[in-house]
Amino acid sequence: MASVRMTNELRTDIQRAADKAYRLSNPEPSPSNAYIELVRHAVINDPGQTFMRSMLNQGNLLGLDSRYGYQVLPSKPKENVTAVDLRITTLAGAMSGGRNNYKETTIRFASPIVDFLLLNQDQLRWGVPHMYINDFRDEDKSEIIEKFENHRTAEEAHATSQNQYNRSISNLVEQCTTLKQLLEIWPAAESLVPANKIQRLHTKVTRIERAKQIKEEISFDPTFANQTVLTAKLLGG
Repeated sequence: MASVRMTNELRTDIQRAADKAYRLSNPEPSPSNAYIELVRHAVINDPGQTFMRSMLNQGNLLGLDSRYGYQVLPSKPKENVTAVDLRITTLAGAMSGGRNNYKETTIRFASPIVDFLLLNQDQLRWGVPHMYINDFRDEDKSEIIEKFENHRTAEEAHATSQNQYNRSISNLVEQCTTLKQLLEIWPAAESLVPANKIQRLHTKVTRIERAKQIKEEISFDPTFANQTVLTAKLLGG
């Protein structure tokens, strides 16, 4: 069996494959359809959205547009809204009177909200608007807050578990100096190792072949070393 050193490149390959396996086996928690529909209903009926629709209708009746050199009416995003970054201001944020302290999750809809309006495009982040539960109608808040907190808890637990898993894999591969050592500790890791490395590991190598392999791996040229040793002997070393 040939010896396969655990290089940094091999460590990285194994860690990436291990992370991919985790994501496949442990998908991120998804919000329920009932939760998504509650959020959709709350967004459409958000007081700010209701007001902007009224403003747009009134402005159109008055013939107002951007002829004054700037936009005076709310407008639709360039693309239909298919998701929102749902936020809730934390107690610290509420007490400070600001909105810099908040918790957030992304909610994706099965179909777009076609009449969503914006006062300016700065309300979009990577094409997704952010909405605060704090701004929703009172009748929409309580149930959404409960489902929001439950979903956030599940997301955080998933992220913590994934981080712990990845750290354990990282610590293991860093401690191992050869592939054989890794597989003796964790045999299942073989499925995470590139095929060419496994093939090389299981290749039978004679002592002569191994000596030649080492010489090639380190690009060892004995000429200079031989001269040094010979000179030392002649000088009585």
